[in-house]
Amino acid sequence: MKKLLRRFIKDPSKKYIRKIRIYPSFAYKSLDKWLNKMSNSGWHLVDSNLISFLFECGEPENKIYFTYNAGWARNDSGKYSIPLRYPFLEKTYGIKPKYSKLNKNQSKTYLTLEIDTQKIDTENNAGYRELINDRNKLYSKLAIRNTIIFVLVILICIITVLLK
Repeated sequence: MKKLLRRFIKDPSKKYIRKIRIYPSFAYKSLDKWLNKMSNSGWHLVDSNLISFLFECGEPENKIYFTYNAGWARNDSGKYSIPLRYPFLEKTYGIKPKYSKLNKNQSKTYLTLEIDTQKIDTENNAGYRELINDRNKLYSKLAIRNTIIFVLVILICIITVLLK
């Protein structure tokens, strides 16, 4: 039986803005900082996909976000998969879905979690720091691997054309 995934539904009485940004996986740390900055200015993330971010207007709050790509769990050996490496990520660090509009939405493979600041001390929690460092290293390695593969394919194409 197919699991129904919850999507965010806009409240007509609230103000929303949609921002378009491209953040490749090796830049998720920058994306997290940008989302935190938006939250501090009163715009709270309620939905996102690969390049589009929907914010709801509210009171400025210092929210912490953590972004990762869940799609690699299905099409990769798991080497670059944060959900496979940290299976209890959402339960361990995320705000419960009934308290977070963002965490309620489960309909995407590109994930940003709203982190529960009561569960962690971002400066001293070694597990959370390790998670962030691991994500940044993994996705940087993946970007380097993909770049090398891309360059090799281009070189092979050029050599093939020159040899004809």
